[in-house]
Amino acid sequence: MNMERNESPCPLVSVIVPVYNSERYLPALLDSLQRQTYRELEIICVNDGSRDESLEILNERAAADSRIVVVDKENSGAASTRNVGIDLATGAYLCFVDSDDLVEPTAFERLVDAALAHQADAVIFDMDNFDDETGETSPTNAVFKEFVPARTVFRPVDIDNFFKRVVGFTVNKLYRTAYLKDLSLKFPLVGAHEDMPFTYIALSPAERLYYLDETLYHYRRARKGSLSDNTNDDYRFMLDALLAFRDGLRGRGLWVACERDFVNYALHMCHWKYTVLGKRDRWAFSGDLRARVFDLFEISQRDRDYFFDEEDAAFLERNARPGFAFRMVTWGCFTLQRLRRLLWDGRG
Repeated sequence: MNMERNESPCPLVSVIVPVYNSERYLPALLDSLQRQTYRELEIICVNDGSRDESLEILNERAAADSRIVVVDKENSGAASTRNVGIDLATGAYLCFVDSDDLVEPTAFERLVDAALAHQADAVIFDMDNFDDETGETSPTNAVFKEFVPARTVFRPVDIDNFFKRVVGFTVNKLYRTAYLKDLSLKFPLVGAHEDMPFTYIALSPAERLYYLDETLYHYRRARKGSLSDNTNDDYRFMLDALLAFRDGLRGRGLWVACERDFVNYALHMCHWKYTVLGKRDRWAFSGDLRARVFDLFEISQRDRDYFFDEEDAAFLERNARPGFAFRMVTWGCFTLQRLRRLLWDGRG
């Protein structure tokens, strides 16, 4: 790898902000960006067909601050909105910020310093959750610190179960733009969970990752009208995202290096989704896991010692080879769910 990048001591950072019905929170977010101690910012705000006063707020701010670029488009969702921002980004570094969150005043100063000092392809940093009503904060566990080395350069392939150790959030990574664009990577249009395939495909080929263990970003928990998905009762979005993730790895020649981590992650996501579904949907999902999902992601073909996490392996065992009664119940729920979806799709 050529390490002589000759970057400016104050390189431009492109901050991509997808905006949808954010009038209540947008001023605070923009304040937190405009008041950064690091001034060399290109703040690309992409309005995704907001029906409130968001666009007016953006235009007012852009008229007073030349660093703010406003794009207005028809509503199409978070993935395509962020993709518009990627196409427009001209900075040496690139990151994503959600329109209802807050960024620490020194965030970009700290991140650019780390990226330059360590010639990083991406810098990962900490974030917390905050409650809009109480102001209380709580950790996100965006990085499992016991497995990921802080303040040192590392590669994803050096960490077993990497996709589980670094959560696939969109907003707590700063990328070197040339590195990211060389991957020809965009957010897949999968309806939800699009941050997962994008983030992990973006990080997987990196030769130089750096984890800055400082909380620089404050994530507002899901609010009405946000770009966050509300799809916990439909696991198909998660499966589509996993397929996009798998195909993205294969298409970029990363499958051999990442196969075991991916299979483990696919099982982990199935386990997680199972726990958040309602009872009937959970039973239907269990039937679908046996019918096709475990085979689709090449999970069922693996020996138990292939899996890093004992709880995930036990989940596989329970659902791949259940008792007769549970097998019949879950198969029946899956069959009924599939018929309902066929009828519903037929009406459309």
